[in-house]
This record gives sequence, structure tokens and C-alpha cells, in this order.
Amino acid sequence: MDKLRVAMIGAGPRGMSHVRSIAGAPNIEFVAVCDIDEEVGRPVAEEFGVEYVSSIDALLADYDIDGCGICVPTPYHYDTAMQVIEANRHLVTEKPMAKSIAQAWEMMEAAESRGLQAAISYQLRFGPVYLKMKEICEQIDPLQVLFARQRPMMAAKYLSAEPFDGIMDFISHDIDMIPFLAGREPKAVFATMGRNVWADADAIEYMGCQIELGEGPHKTVGVISSSMGGGGVPQRLDVVGKNGVAVATGNDIKFAVGPNPTEKGVIRDFWNATFTGESRDFTADLYRHWADACLNDEVDLAPAASYRDGYNALLVSLAMVESGESGEVVDLEEFAEANS
Repeated sequence: MDKLRVAMIGAGPRGMSHVRSIAGAPNIEFVAVCDIDEEVGRPVAEEFGVEYVSSIDALLADYDIDGCGICVPTPYHYDTAMQVIEANRHLVTEKPMAKSIAQAWEMMEAAESRGLQAAISYQLRFGPVYLKMKEICEQIDPLQVLFARQRPMMAAKYLSAEPFDGIMDFISHDIDMIPFLAGREPKAVFATMGRNVWADADAIEYMGCQIELGEGPHKTVGVISSSMGGGGVPQRLDVVGKNGVAVATGNDIKFAVGPNPTEKGVIRDFWNATFTGESRDFTADLYRHWADACLNDEVDLAPAASYRDGYNALLVSLAMVESGESGEVVDLEEFAEANS
């Protein structure tokens, strides 16, 4: 099989990025668009020359497909994904993975038990800057990873009290990226947050969080600092490692790999290397790689975020809100058990 036969479930605004990525992938045959709203789904299907289907049941029963992209509202991720998984189709699901830890765990176990290639749409993992930072992190052994990304007020559709809305939607990629760069499992979370500072919508408008990752003498600390009141403030990603340092500002990285700190008396140009990437939507890269992994057993799903990565990201995200509300450190294993 040279191409993966794929359908798209959900054709809303964010779904169109998935649609364009599926349609443009050289290793994917785009089969159908499924959306319960015909006024939304049919024009998209006609634009891309594929079938329009009004129900997931009909899509899975009547069409010869190998996998699906899923971009429906978060409360429907679980039901939609489970239908696809139970039909033994590979899938890419928009983030966040589900509404609850229990749902995400069930989705993960169901997909893994069937040997499916199940990915979460954390497409920034395919950005050249982040791939380069991952390469550097594997050399410098990260001890601290800091994301400081600010923004102006978000659109009204994101201003709700839900734990995945407000600034939490904006930093969802940061939450996934810290374990990705560190190469370690998240263990505990402590956070401070605020609601109703600039808008009376009960949304989380700023968040400061420390994430503990890994075990043993060289744990990694991940830090996230973000708000909807920081428009114009420069955004940064800093990594301090046992064997070097790296700083990403926008699409540029400065880094040094080697003894850290330098030996006494050694003088050098500290930033001895640089890298410049690009800025675009990397969802297309995610779909091409996912399709390769589906078609070829020798291709690892990584660096794409697996359902297990998605579960960890959701666990950390919900624990951040819990810690922000309680003022207490949240042990992730205990938190998962209490909410499973």
C-alpha cells in the first residue's frame, strides 16, 4: 500500500488545517469529509473533490479508509475517537486529548491494545526550531526548561471557565513541549494562576507553573510563565543543561554544547553556535509523518505526540489548574489515581 486512505471528521476553522494537510500529503489519499453540519461539511468536501458524509457511523461502515483526522469540540473527542479506535482505524486527534484523565486513559489503552498509530495534534514538535532544540537537549542533559510566552487578550470563544480554555489553550503546546525536550516523565506540579483580571468571564488569564520531571539526582525542572496581559513582551525558550545551554527567541537559537560551567580560567565565545528555523503551520508535517508510521512498521511515530504523550499533557494541564486553585503541590501519580 503506497498511500494511506484517510477521512477527516470535523471541518470547522481549526479542522481546515487538518483538511489541507491531509489533502496535500503525498502519502495520503483523501477519501471523505465527515461533519454533522452539512452546510459546513459539504462545501469543504466539494472544494477538495472528496465524498461528504454526515455521520461517523456511515463513514466507518461504508467507506474504505485506513485512518481519520479528528477535529471536533473537545467534549466530543472521547466519543469520536473511541468510535474510530473500535473500528481499528489509525487516527490523529486535535488537542487536548479529552475532557478528563479517565477518558484519556481509556482512549490510550484502547488504541495501544489494537496496535494503532494514534497521535495528538501537537504539531509544533515538527517545527525546525523545536526539533533543533530537541537535538541540543539530547546533548546537554536538560536541568531547567523555561517557556516564557506572553500574548494579548484572547478571542471571546476562548474565554470560559473550562480548564482547557483561556491561557491554558495558548500554553497547551508548551505543556507538551517540556517533557518532549526534557526526555523525562512529569512527576509533580505547582502552579499559581488568576481569573477575571482583565475580563469578567471566569477564564484563566495568567499562569505560572513549575513541573518536576524524572527521578534521581538529576531531575529536570520545567517552568511556564504566560498571560493574556503580556502582549508585546518578547517570548523565550531557555534550556540550562548539565553539558550546555540554549536560548530560542522566535525562530533563532543560540547554543553552546560542552562543559558547563567552563573550566576555571577558560575564556571562550559563550554562544558558539546558532540556528535559524521557519514559521508556518506544521500540521502538514505531522500528517505526512503519521502516515509514514501507519504504512511502514519500521517508522517510529515519534517525534509525533502519541496518545501516551497526550495523556501526560492532559494530566499536567489539569494538575496545573488543581494546584492553582488549591495552592498545593500536586503529585501526578496520586492525582491520576484520584481522577481515573
